[in-house]
Amino acid sequence: MNFGQHWRTPGVVEVRYEVILPGAYAVALLEQDWADWMEDAQRFPDLADPLEQALRALDWPRPAHALADAVTAPLVLDHFAHELLLRWFDDGVPSGPGFVLNTVDEGRMTGADVCLAGRARPHVPSVPYAFQDV
Repeated sequence: MNFGQHWRTPGVVEVRYEVILPGAYAVALLEQDWADWMEDAQRFPDLADPLEQALRALDWPRPAHALADAVTAPLVLDHFAHELLLRWFDDGVPSGPGFVLNTVDEGRMTGADVCLAGRARPHVPSVPYAFQDV
């Protein structure tokens, strides 16, 4: 994964990807640090943050309840998308042909599952890719 950096390699064409992850996976991953994250949000509130506003309106719900709420779910997914993808796919470059994710532009619940979509680039092992200023 190469989140948010511009590709410096000429000719890289980005493609749209969409990944569906089990909602139970998202809940289990969020549960690991949720209590500490909620405590920090309550101790050091950011009253202008839409995610904190949504969580406060639900009286600081558990992850399953937050993901079941139509307003809160996309905000939670936006905040945690990178972590969800990182833990699901790892942070390495494919050993063979594959794709490298670069953005998450959308997060939504599709039934009980999490859907994340964004931009990626094809990976060809023989091509040296440059993706950040050195």
